[in-house]
Amino acid sequence: MKIAMVYIGIAVLMTAMTVAPIVGQQGERPLVYIESTATVDGSNSRDKAKQVDFGAALSAAIIKKAVPVTVVTDESKANWTIQSESSQREDSTGTKIVKILAWGGGSFTKFEGTIRVIDNETSAILYAYNVKKNNFQSAAEAFAKHFKNDYLKKR
Repeated sequence: MKIAMVYIGIAVLMTAMTVAPIVGQQGERPLVYIESTATVDGSNSRDKAKQVDFGAALSAAIIKKAVPVTVVTDESKANWTIQSESSQREDSTGTKIVKILAWGGGSFTKFEGTIRVIDNETSAILYAYNVKKNNFQSAAEAFAKHFKNDYLKKR
């Protein structure tokens, strides 16, 4: 009988530990919905720059950088929403040739993004970040790193 009570006690304890924390408790992982947005082509040529889904890149970067939030696919269940606008510009052929001759190469793409984290309950902007990098993956990872270190660790 005592052994059964111990097993029941352990089961209750394990269940209590796996239940998601109530909103507002310390150690909570906010639920975040990331709006999917297409990147605008900022180059002179039509359809030259690759069209990327910056929202998907943000999701991957948040998971890769172990940001203490939970990314959800249902907007109605999220505490916060991440919105972004982005543009990508690829250099013209002439600019590429000059870069190769003058500097031996380099990056031929410029990526710019603006990201906002919005509280769904109050519609307040919790965190905003502007980034300029050579590609969308680096930009997304820079946001994830700064969001984690500059906002989440200090709140």
